[in-house]
Amino acid sequence: MHQHSRILLIEDDPGLALGICEYLRAQQIQISHVADASSTLTDTGDYDLILCDIMLPDGNGLNLLPQLQQRWSCPVLFLTALSSAEDQICGLEAGAADYLCKPIDPSLLLAKIRSCLRARQSQLQPHSQLALYDLVIDFSLNRALLAGKPLQLTGLEFDILCFFIARPGQIISRELLFQHLVGREYDGLDRAIDVRISRLRKHLEQLDVQGLSIVTVRGQGYLFNYLPAGQQE
Repeated sequence: MHQHSRILLIEDDPGLALGICEYLRAQQIQISHVADASSTLTDTGDYDLILCDIMLPDGNGLNLLPQLQQRWSCPVLFLTALSSAEDQICGLEAGAADYLCKPIDPSLLLAKIRSCLRARQSQLQPHSQLALYDLVIDFSLNRALLAGKPLQLTGLEFDILCFFIARPGQIISRELLFQHLVGREYDGLDRAIDVRISRLRKHLEQLDVQGLSIVTVRGQGYLFNYLPAGQQE
């Protein structure tokens, strides 16, 4: 399924980087490796997923994330020795697709990569565009437009908005959101989806997108609504 997937690994530990590269190449996954933030920002490759260490010799992966998301519209999975719940929540709130603590278990890494790639693939649509009033998702360009003006969204925010705009007015369960956006079953406790949707809400508020709401329905999930200017009460 993922034999043509391309991954960028940002990791300064040469032994760990070599082990990850050899393992993933044996799984027919193409992978490129850079050892620091500056090399990443000069990379011209096209990638489906980025594996990023948080503690880099010339920077911090959390600070690098916005630049990665601007340069590549793909999921970013953090690899780090910072294993506390607070650190993981911080990574998710920053916009990471997932978080894997060191020491790295190769089979778990592969499972998380496949989950991220499946979640990304599930967003691909046969249509070139999907519209709800003057809010338009352009799949060919991986962008959202409001009244013809592009919204500056991260790749993850774009994925969530794609999922919601296809289901306006429906209560969407966390179970369904986890299956499609995280790539694993909901355990009843994981905050990953809540963090992602909270970030999207805040970003849409900052972008001043009027009439759009993502409402939490207690015990059921989320409800997405959009009423453009001129149709709001």
